[in-house]
Amino acid sequence: MALVLFVCKENSYRSQIAEAIFNSVSKKDFAISASGAEPAKEVSPEAIALLKSRYGIDMSGQRPKMLTEDMLKSASRIITVCDPDDCVLLPKSYNAEHWDIPKFEAMDEEEKEKNLENLYERVRKLAMELAR
Repeated sequence: MALVLFVCKENSYRSQIAEAIFNSVSKKDFAISASGAEPAKEVSPEAIALLKSRYGIDMSGQRPKMLTEDMLKSASRIITVCDPDDCVLLPKSYNAEHWDIPKFEAMDEEEKEKNLENLYERVRKLAMELAR
């Protein structure tokens, strides 16, 4: 089973949203995980509410996880979802993709909606690509 790993610094917002979206739209069996180099204590309540209100996806049961070497080694696809100025740097040997996703917390509501839609579409396209 292929493992798709979404990574951000705190694993409390962007990578959690990406994981939840992928689980919602994927039609095949994939192991999906999100993790962070410095995980927060909880998933952002704002992120939970935003995803639920916009797409009806409930990620309230998700918890931040520490990024480990084992996760990186077992992942078939690694995607960092963060602002380039504040992103987890992974060794090139892991061949990680980078999606430039700005911090939602600093945005107004309109920007949050726009960036959530962008992230949703990117994850949906990834799920479609991997389903082939």
